[in-house]
Amino acid sequence: MMPRTTNVKQAKINSISHSSLFQIGDTKEIEPQADVLAVQKEGGISSDKGFELNQYRIFNTTIQSIPDPEIVVGNHCHHNRNIYVSNIDVTAISTSAITQLGSSKKINSLARLKHIRILKNEIEEEN
Repeated sequence: MMPRTTNVKQAKINSISHSSLFQIGDTKEIEPQADVLAVQKEGGISSDKGFELNQYRIFNTTIQSIPDPEIVVGNHCHHNRNIYVSNIDVTAISTSAITQLGSSKKINSLARLKHIRILKNEIEEEN
């Protein structure tokens, strides 16, 4: 595949977070990864002690990858070597997500998220 030039007149992105990408142009390989542990406690939380990633199975599980597909030989014909984008407006890109203007040969994205909510009446029942 011949390299191309990407021309972007205007891009407006409100928020990009947690190992995410806004990519302009072609790339060979993209591999964003994110391990996220979110703890919400009514009345606030004073420390992250006791909330280590390794104590949750989701972060220790080995992810089985998808085997590479059969190799398909083919020709690509881009009628124009350039990619033209007038305007792009993105509200949010989050947690190992990709917004790309161009092409990629390989994308391997992984996000692991554990969300814990601790409510006051649950705390009162324990005491």
